[in-house]
Amino acid sequence: MIDFLIIKDESLNALIQKIDESIIYVKSEFGIELKSYEAMLRIAFNAIHTDTFNNILERLETNRELERGLDNFGGYNLESLQNNNPKYDLKAIINFLKTAKLKENSLIAHLQASQKKEIAIFDTNEIDLFKGKIRNYKIEFIAYNQLKKIDTSKKVIVFHSFNGKKDFDFIYNHDNDIFLVIYEHEYNLYQKQITLRKNLIEAEINSADRMKICGVKYIEPHNFEFSVSSTIDNIVNRLDDWGNRAYDGYKTECDVLLDDIEEKVFYKVKTDKGIYLLESFDTLFSKNGDFIKTFKVKIGEQIRIYPKAQLAENLYQVAVETEPEIFGKVEEHSKHWQEIINNLKRKHSIEHLHKNLKEKGLRVLSATLESYGKGVRKFPMYNNDLRAIFQFYYPDKTTNEIDVILKPILKSKTTYNSTMIVLGRGLKQELKLFLKEKKVGEILEKRHFNTNTLQIFIEHHMPIQQILEKTVIAEQLEALELDLHFQ
Repeated sequence: MIDFLIIKDESLNALIQKIDESIIYVKSEFGIELKSYEAMLRIAFNAIHTDTFNNILERLETNRELERGLDNFGGYNLESLQNNNPKYDLKAIINFLKTAKLKENSLIAHLQASQKKEIAIFDTNEIDLFKGKIRNYKIEFIAYNQLKKIDTSKKVIVFHSFNGKKDFDFIYNHDNDIFLVIYEHEYNLYQKQITLRKNLIEAEINSADRMKICGVKYIEPHNFEFSVSSTIDNIVNRLDDWGNRAYDGYKTECDVLLDDIEEKVFYKVKTDKGIYLLESFDTLFSKNGDFIKTFKVKIGEQIRIYPKAQLAENLYQVAVETEPEIFGKVEEHSKHWQEIINNLKRKHSIEHLHKNLKEKGLRVLSATLESYGKGVRKFPMYNNDLRAIFQFYYPDKTTNEIDVILKPILKSKTTYNSTMIVLGRGLKQELKLFLKEKKVGEILEKRHFNTNTLQIFIEHHMPIQQILEKTVIAEQLEALELDLHFQ
C-alpha cells in the first residue's frame, strides 16, 4: 500500500507558478536555461533543516548563471527583467520554505505520532539531527543507501521526497507499505507517473489484437486533473536520465545535484596548518570523526580535511576495477579531448590559443588552459571549455555537428564525476568508521591499507586543525588555485 501526507499551501503554489513564468520568460526572450536554479529548487523541496536553506540562499547569491546569460545576449542585466526575475522568485520560495517549515513540521508530527514500526529515510547529513527531535522507539532512521542492507519486513518505509520514474518504479514494485510526506507539487509528479503507467496499460488493452481475442471494448475511466511545475519537471526529467549509482548517491545526499553544476560556492578557509579552498558542500570531519559540511563549520572549531588529491587516483582505480567496460569508454573519451588540446598547443602559442578559445566561450585562465592535456584532469573544468576546444579544432563543423561529437564525451564526464562522488562518499564513510572505531573498510582494504598504514596516512594527510578564518570567495577560481592548497 502507498499512502500520502500531502502538504498543501496556496502561498507556495503562487510562488511556484511565478517562478515557472519567469524561467519560461528568460528562456523564450534570452535563450537562457537556468539548470542550476532548477537544481536549487529541487534541493529546497527536499530540505527540512535551516542550515540547508541558508546554504542554498548563499549559493543563489553568488550564482551568476542568469547574469552571465543576460550579459552574453546583449549586455542586459537583472533590472531589465523587471517583474520576470527568476533570481528574485527563487529567493522568495526558499525563504518561504525556510520560514514556514511545512515539510519539517509535517514529517516530525507524523513520525512522533506513528503507532507502526517505520523506517524513516533521511539525508545522511540530517539523520543525527532528527534522531534527537523525534522520540518514538518504533522509528528507525537510516540513509537511502542503507535500505538494501537491512531487514525491512513488516515495516512501513517513510520518504519525504518524490521525483519521477525512478522513485515511482521503486515504491510501486516494493513489497513494503510506503508512506510519503510530500508537497502537493511532488504529489502531482506521482500522479503524472500514474497517468503514464495507465496510458501504457490502456494502449495494450485497446489494441486491435486484444479486441479480437476478448471482444470487449475498454471504457476509459475519468482522468484526475493535476498541474506539474515546469521548473520542477525539468530537473526531475534529468534525474530520471541518471545512472542508478549516481541516482542512489543523490537519494542518499541530495546536494550531489549541485556537484555537476558549474556554478559553485567556495570558501577560503585559514587554519593553524594552512589555507584551503573548499566547496560549500565538501564533507569534512569533526574532531570526534563525525561528518560536517564546509558551510556549517565555524571559526574556532577543530576539523580534519578530507585528502581528496591524495586519494583521487585510488578511487579511480576502484571504479575501473568495478566497471571496466563503462570506464573504458570514460578513459577513451578523456584521452580523445586531451589529444585534441595537445594538437592545438603544438600549433599555437598558449597566448594565441587562449585568446581564440576565450572568444568561443572558454572560461579558465591561461595557466589552467596550459595544464589541460597533461593528465592532471580527466576532463576540463567546464563544459563550455570542451565546446570551445572542439569548435576551434573543427572550424568547418556546425553547432549541431559539434553537439553530436560532444554528447558521448559529456556523458563520460558526467559518469566520471558522479561515480567519483559516490565512491568518495563511500570512502568518507570508511574514514569515519576508522576515526571512530579503528576499523578498516572494504574500499581501503582493496587499496592495501591496514590499521597501521591508515593511521599513519591520517596523521600525515588528515591532521586535526583549528579554523582561524572562513570567507566566501568571489574571485575567479583558477586564479586562487595557483596560490592555495586546493582540496
